[in-house]
Amino acid sequence: MSASETAMRKFLKQLGVTTHQKLEAALQARLKDGTADAGERLTVSAQIAIPELGFTHEIQAELMVPEADDS
Repeated sequence: MSASETAMRKFLKQLGVTTHQKLEAALQARLKDGTADAGERLTVSAQIAIPELGFTHEIQAELMVPEADDS
């Protein structure tokens, strides 16, 4: 595997892990303060940009608010 491919994979892994952690925390906070309900569907979008390449990629999906985490 080339150094370029390794760097890209490392970036994508970091993006996925950190985004998952922050989304979980935000969803749990909304559940606890009563501004979201378990099972509620939320639209999510993400964009990656590399200005030097003129590259952008956007994805959209729907997330479901989980049950409250009582831990």
